[in-house]
Amino acid sequence: MSFGLKRTDLHRLAEAKYDDALLLLSHRRPSNAHYLAGYAVEIGLKACIALQFSAHAIPDRRFVTAVYTHSLKDLVNLAGLTAEMRRQQNADVHFAANWSVVVQWSEESRYQMIDELTAAGMVDAVGNPDHGVLPWLKLHW
Repeated sequence: MSFGLKRTDLHRLAEAKYDDALLLLSHRRPSNAHYLAGYAVEIGLKACIALQFSAHAIPDRRFVTAVYTHSLKDLVNLAGLTAEMRRQQNADVHFAANWSVVVQWSEESRYQMIDELTAAGMVDAVGNPDHGVLPWLKLHW
């Protein structure tokens, strides 16, 4: 019996959430666009974390529980990407600026009204093809 989400499912979900964020932004729904853009990063980080699970091993309970956080900073750490994130920020100031926007996201943003400019900045910070957080995550998932 198989349960849970597979890494490939997480890849598709992250991309779908980002695509939905683009669609919502283009239809003047900035609050939901902002939320889904951040959620795409959360799911992308969880896809990176999924690489650490083995099909024939029982994972540490504390690690599994920790994965259920929504904190992007904590998820970067759980994915083992903290040092790589620092290297990327040092190498690319545009990526560093984008991460500083994205890391402000929280699941609580679903209860906030976000203006179009803020949402557009978030969507770009997540998906910018040259300096975005999601394209960077795809290199690691």
